[in-house]
Amino acid sequence: MNTIKNKLLVLFSVISISLFSCADLTVENLNQPDTERALASSSDLVTLAEGLYRTFYTGLNSYGAIGMGTAVLADAATCSWGNQGMQLMGTEPRPAWDNAPNYSYQAITNNAFNLMYSINSSATDVLKALESGIDFGSDAKRVEALAKFMQGLSSGYIAMVFDQAYIVDENTTTEELSSPTLVPYSDIMDHAITKLVAAATIAKANSFNISESVINTPGGLSNDQFAQVIHAFAARFMANVARTKAERSAVDWAAVQSHVANAIDSDFSIHNDAWETGFWYNEMLVYLTYPGWARVDMRLINMMDDSYVSWSNDGLNHPAPDSARIADVAEVDDRLWSDYSYLSSNNFRPERGLYFFSNFRFTKHADYIGPYDKVLPQVTLSEMHMLHAEALVQQGNVAAAAAIVNDPAGARTVRGGLPAVAATADAVMNAVHHERMIEQYLTGKGNEWMDMRGMDMLQAGSPLHFPLPAKILETLGYELPFYTFGGVGGPGASTGGWK
Repeated sequence: MNTIKNKLLVLFSVISISLFSCADLTVENLNQPDTERALASSSDLVTLAEGLYRTFYTGLNSYGAIGMGTAVLADAATCSWGNQGMQLMGTEPRPAWDNAPNYSYQAITNNAFNLMYSINSSATDVLKALESGIDFGSDAKRVEALAKFMQGLSSGYIAMVFDQAYIVDENTTTEELSSPTLVPYSDIMDHAITKLVAAATIAKANSFNISESVINTPGGLSNDQFAQVIHAFAARFMANVARTKAERSAVDWAAVQSHVANAIDSDFSIHNDAWETGFWYNEMLVYLTYPGWARVDMRLINMMDDSYVSWSNDGLNHPAPDSARIADVAEVDDRLWSDYSYLSSNNFRPERGLYFFSNFRFTKHADYIGPYDKVLPQVTLSEMHMLHAEALVQQGNVAAAAAIVNDPAGARTVRGGLPAVAATADAVMNAVHHERMIEQYLTGKGNEWMDMRGMDMLQAGSPLHFPLPAKILETLGYELPFYTFGGVGGPGASTGGWK
């Protein structure tokens, strides 16, 4: 026990506050701030706070992040290539997550853990400086709101991805750091929502602007718009933290509805202006849509047109969509034509499973590939509408939820060309799930996986969350084999499945 405590002190050692790529992430330096360096001047701290969202965005959307594998795990994307765990997470029957230190792609969970705790630590540096009396002048409230926002974002993603973690912020004492306590994901999420609410409250009460250099959304954000973005993330997090349908039903849906009511009134988007040159980029979208890489799982194609199979287990190629059928049959989703492209053959390795095969590629944002310069949505208005509809269903107001889903100006009607759904809980929730998979495809990292687990739709054996990364457990002195989740009949695994 003393050995583990000593290693915890190493783990929570001085953090580097420099901005880094995912390739540079290490196990060390998670949480305790380097006071002499971090509190050197208010200008240094402002620069630190202003750089955190870009670190979050590019890290979350990086090649080395969890988004590619979890999209395949959710049967939203499909890919037999081993890269970033896609083959492992798409294998059927679903195996457990390989949490061995020598697994080729163990870094994706390690990257996620380190990225979020590094962001949390830097935000904590800023808040401690504010508490210590360093003069930020008229910028104090803007900086405080940014720092709390980043604490909330980083903690929220930890809660949605991992089974347990540590709560560390400006209120954590040195004694607590010397013997930190692992707490379950539900506690981490409660902490995250508290931080987000505090950030939104500060933003709403103070006049300032968030420039495009800080959050690269076109035109930047006013303090009111910033508060709306914070509420949007809070709504997403509260719903998506649930591991099962029962847990999702137990979410405080009145609170989710309140966050949605105060959230964005148009898509929150990021201008991706370059690739890996120190600016803003979305590698996950590139690798899940680039020719020769991932494709759209046939389950989604079947959702748009049920003349296609939902599970391609025989390796056969399917015919190109008929534009007349799409236009003339009300139940066929028009987005099959506008957002997805047909491919006549497959290039996946058949020995890895013919069920990986698909004849479709996501091309809604194909013009991003090559120039790598495009405004891409990160939280859509559609997502908020569907969270609102679900909140109403969960609270028993199915008629009002159906009205949102059937909105003549909504994406389902305008872009999908789909008929109205009946005002029943099952019909509305099926439509909500449809929009999350089709309209919101790849807009939130891990969203498909989180939605599927919250509806008990993940294939049996799919991990519902990830264990603490092998590198972290190694540093803490845990003995092999390290714990993990998933595998049919295994711990922390889905027992249901859409199939």
